[in-house]
Amino acid sequence: MLKLIIFEIKKLWNTIFFRMLLVVLLVFFIAYYVFVYINTTRVGDVIKPLKEDIQGTEQRLEEDRRALESAEGAKATELQSSIEFEEDWLEKRQTTLEILEEESWDALLQIETEETEPRIDTMKYQNETHTYTHPTLFTLETYVEMSKWMQDKDVTPLLPMSVYFSYITFYDKEVSGDNREASEYVMNYLKENSNKYSSASIHYLFRLFGLLFSFIGVIFFLFLFGDIVTKEGLGRHGPIHLLHTQPIGRYKILTSKFITAIFVSIFILVTAVGFSIIVGSIFDRFGDWDYPVLIYGEDRTFTLMSMGVFLIKAAGMFMLILLFCYSILFLFSILTKRVIFSIGLTLATLFIGLKMSGVLQTSSVTHYIPFQYFSVFEVLTNELALNMANFNITFTNGMISLSISSFVLLVVTYVVYSLQTKMGN
Repeated sequence: MLKLIIFEIKKLWNTIFFRMLLVVLLVFFIAYYVFVYINTTRVGDVIKPLKEDIQGTEQRLEEDRRALESAEGAKATELQSSIEFEEDWLEKRQTTLEILEEESWDALLQIETEETEPRIDTMKYQNETHTYTHPTLFTLETYVEMSKWMQDKDVTPLLPMSVYFSYITFYDKEVSGDNREASEYVMNYLKENSNKYSSASIHYLFRLFGLLFSFIGVIFFLFLFGDIVTKEGLGRHGPIHLLHTQPIGRYKILTSKFITAIFVSIFILVTAVGFSIIVGSIFDRFGDWDYPVLIYGEDRTFTLMSMGVFLIKAAGMFMLILLFCYSILFLFSILTKRVIFSIGLTLATLFIGLKMSGVLQTSSVTHYIPFQYFSVFEVLTNELALNMANFNITFTNGMISLSISSFVLLVVTYVVYSLQTKMGN
C-alpha cells in the first residue's frame, strides 16, 4: 500500500496543473500576508493620534485658563467646569500614552476593565439585558472577560482597544440616534474597527484558515485532486489496467488514491502553518496561542477558547469536510469516468446540498445534514447556531455527521467500483 501511495504522489507532482495550483496557493499566502501586515494596527499607529489629541487638549486648556482670568459669573463657572473636565481627560490620555510607550499591556487591560465594569453594573440595574444597541450588556461583559483572560495568560491585545469604538458582537445591531444614515455610518465604522488584523504568526494563521476553511477552500482542493482517479482512464485501455494485471488487490488501488488525497491535503495545511510561523516570526512575532476567541452560548451566555485550540478544532473539522467531499468526488469519478463531469457533479451536489440545508434550517434533522458545517469558523463560534436559532449545530454533531456521511459514501463507492470491475467496465 505504501508503494502505491508513493506512486500516486509522484504522479500528482508530475502533473503540470497540480504544480500550477500549488504556485497559485503560495502566491495567495504571500499576498494575503502582505495585506494583513499592511492592515495591522501597531503601537506607533495608536500613539501618534494620541499625542495629537494631548497637544490639542493642552492648547484648549491654556486658552480656557487665560479666558477664566477675565471671566465672571456664569461664564466663569462654565469655564471652570470645562477646565476640570479637560484636566481629567488630559491626565487619562497621558497615562495611556505612557502605558503604550512602555507596552505595559497588563496596565492597559486593567484600565479598560475598570472603566467598563461600572457600565455593566448600571445596565444590570436598569434591566438592559437584552438590548441590541451598541454596546450591549453582552458586549461589555465579554470585553471585560476577554481583558481579564489576557491579563491572566499574559497575552498581548490587538489594537486599537476600546469597547465603545473597536469591539462589537453578534448582538450589536444598531447605535443610538435619530439620524438613520448617521447611525449606519457609525455601525459600519465600528464593524471596520472591530475587524482587527495582526501579522503575528498565530493571528495570521487564524485569518488565513478563516478564508481557507470555507466553500472556497473546498473548491480549490477538489480541483487539485479532481483527476486523481479519472486521468488514468478506467476502461481496459487506460494505464490503470496495468495495475489490474499486477498481484494487487483492486480495492487497494482506489484506497491508495484516497489516502494520497488526504495525506497531501494534510501536508498542504501543515505547510500553511509552517509558512505562517516563518513569515510571522521574521516580520513580526509568533503571537499568542492563548488569545481569546469568543464562543456564543444560548440566551446571551458565552465561553472563551484559546486561539490555538480553536485552530486545531477548525483544522480537524475542515479535514472531515474534505473527506466528505473527496468521497463524493470519487463516487462520481467512478460513475462518469470523466474529470469535467465528476468535478461538475460534485460541485453541483455541494451547491444543492448547501441550498437545501438553508431551506431545512428549521427542521428537526438540520444538525444531521453534513452540508450545514461547511462554514467552519461560524460553526465553532456558534454564530451559525445563533443565526439559525438551533444550538444543536455544534462542533461535535458536525464531526459525527461528516464522519458517518463519508463512511456511507465510501462504502457505496467501493461497491460500485467492485461491480464495474467484475463487469469489465
